[in-house]
Amino acid sequence: MSTRLTLTAIYEQVEEGWVQARLAELPAVITAAPTLEEAKDWLGDALSEYLLSLSDPDPLSLPDEAATSRLPLDIVIQAA
Repeated sequence: MSTRLTLTAIYEQVEEGWVQARLAELPAVITAAPTLEEAKDWLGDALSEYLLSLSDPDPLSLPDEAATSRLPLDIVIQAA
């Protein structure tokens, strides 16, 4: 099975020549960098940090390992 997740990156010039990068579908994912190329790179980091912030820090609240299946999910962000 293959699933493609497409998110819309928005890049805008902000103060002092920096470039703000954000995801239209996830307004909490936002960053800024001195250049467009760095903003593209940093947007992936911002998404990763956002997703990590949603995880439950309490390992005792996770379901029993024997009753769950865990598979890796790779999300690739490709700058255009």
